[in-house]
Amino acid sequence: MNELSVKECLTTGWADFSARPWLLIGSSIIIFIASMIADIPRTAAHGMHGGAAIAVGVIGFLVSIGITFLIAMGKTAFYLRAHDATNEVGLKDLWHPRPYWKFVGTSLLAGIATIIGLILLIVPGIIVGIIVGFAVYIVIDRGLAPLDALRESARITKGNRWRLFLLGLAVLGINIIGFCLLLVGLFVTMPITALAVMHAYRTLSAT
Repeated sequence: MNELSVKECLTTGWADFSARPWLLIGSSIIIFIASMIADIPRTAAHGMHGGAAIAVGVIGFLVSIGITFLIAMGKTAFYLRAHDATNEVGLKDLWHPRPYWKFVGTSLLAGIATIIGLILLIVPGIIVGIIVGFAVYIVIDRGLAPLDALRESARITKGNRWRLFLLGLAVLGINIIGFCLLLVGLFVTMPITALAVMHAYRTLSAT
């Protein structure tokens, strides 16, 4: 079992960011804009009334969710590439639409499991979130089916869940600082922390 180092994850995230800062800042801006655009269909029914509003609202919501999954897939694939081949990654890597349904299924199962844990008590929800946290990475990286990805995430995080919790706190703190810097700082802190988490995934998936 590889022992995770929070410090190493953060320093690697910074080193990878420093190698291609403008590309990574640009990717953050593109992801932000894409997320804003993805939310537009959800608001399509505003101002409408009756059955048409319900139908348009449901369709708009589903379209927004569908686009959001595509953005999440692209973001995951991009940061995997940015970590593994920093000098070769490009904005084209933000487009990664496969395997779409495996990614959706895994995201939903992981989300449901985490929500159930949070309903029971906050701590179990956090633990479950850590256990299944790398499942979507595994889908993009290795193309596993949802249940297989969840099991593999549980396997690779075993023995390092406390360290992953500490890494999560560090990531949260860094991004709060970025948010406080007039939001603009998030375009810097988000790629740094995403690369730090990606390093954690690569370290643990090597077991």
